[in-house]
Amino acid sequence: MRGLFVTAIGTDCGKTHAACAMLRELKARGDDPLPLKPLMSGFAPGDLVASDAGRLLAACGRPVTEESVSQICWKSFEEPSAPNVAARRAGVDLDYREMLEFVNDRIAATDHAVLVEGAGGVMSPLTDDCTNLDLMADLDLPVVVLAANYLGAVSHTLTALDVLQRRGLRTIGLIVSQPWPHAGPADVFAGELVRWTSIPITVAPFARSDEEDRAWALGLAQRFFG
Repeated sequence: MRGLFVTAIGTDCGKTHAACAMLRELKARGDDPLPLKPLMSGFAPGDLVASDAGRLLAACGRPVTEESVSQICWKSFEEPSAPNVAARRAGVDLDYREMLEFVNDRIAATDHAVLVEGAGGVMSPLTDDCTNLDLMADLDLPVVVLAANYLGAVSHTLTALDVLQRRGLRTIGLIVSQPWPHAGPADVFAGELVRWTSIPITVAPFARSDEEDRAWALGLAQRFFG
């Protein structure tokens, strides 16, 4: 089994976009990748296709239904807050061990590539007692970090990388994205980060066409999944 955990330095850095790009390339190469989005918040139940889990399924060529989403997403909430906050306000108890079992059971059931997408950033809470970092450590998958160019992003990126290293996790790539047209240039940000880290950096500028998207997605799939 080849696996990867996709995380970020914060929200709106392009995790789902990058994850979908890699999944499409894996599918095009003849694989049947398994996407997992253990927790999801801030989505409209009536528009599953637009949800993170729905986009991941569509990238794999799978139907997007309530049943298929429930197969890759343990719990989901409408409120656009951290999952533990959204769950608390919805009156739902989140058991971290139950979530971990959900993810591990699905990973154990496939021989294909696995891509797990976290919720929020490296240290974003998932439950009231565990963060994305805890899930990454328990799954022990190689990690890819998404970062976007905004004021303070260098500090946030270096902090995230340091935390991952201290926890003993293997960060195999850093994707510097430009998730929207008016965001700071990805290449400029990447040029600053190379001064501070030796982790391989992939620049993912704002894609204005499917061809531009696929150019860097192909490189990601080859680099991270072989």
